[in-house]
Amino acid sequence: MDEEFLNVLGDLSVVRVKLTLMDDNQIISSCLSGEKEAFEMLVKKYQAPILHLAWRILGDKDEAKDATQDTFVQTFSNLDRFDRTKSFKNWLYSITYKRCIDRKRKEKSHRNFMYRAAKEKPLYDRDRVHTDRIEDSEVFFPALEKLSTRERVAITLKINDAYSASEIANVLGCAESTARVYLFNAKKKLR
Repeated sequence: MDEEFLNVLGDLSVVRVKLTLMDDNQIISSCLSGEKEAFEMLVKKYQAPILHLAWRILGDKDEAKDATQDTFVQTFSNLDRFDRTKSFKNWLYSITYKRCIDRKRKEKSHRNFMYRAAKEKPLYDRDRVHTDRIEDSEVFFPALEKLSTRERVAITLKINDAYSASEIANVLGCAESTARVYLFNAKKKLR
């Protein structure tokens, strides 16, 4: 892992512990009343777990940083739509999950386009691109690469945040029984 990246995660974890004592609904009320600093508090409070989740899903720190930024931009844009009777953290994780899936779809689409273009007329050195991908996969979470995206999210939420199957189902937008299946399959594959 990149030392600079680990330092960022560590620094954000310290800030997160301090901000955990504040109520999210109070911070959200301040945001909605126009206090810009209040949203910054939410970002500081949740940046580390969101970044970690995005990194687990995408397997690339730069993509994870971009997805985290996308998550907070969308959160800020839609904060007035948040149902305060629900968990803000779950809502944020759901947005993160969706942003990451969108990125994976775009990447897959781009890869397919590049593959078709390379078959017609080589535009780049295929061996170099392939080598770069192998290096990335060896550096970032090789065991998790065997899991589907939903399994990876489920096991990450279970291990890191002690989420229940019900909470995981809320994040993934599926039935609780389906979330349990994702957890079961993830554990089985990791063994």
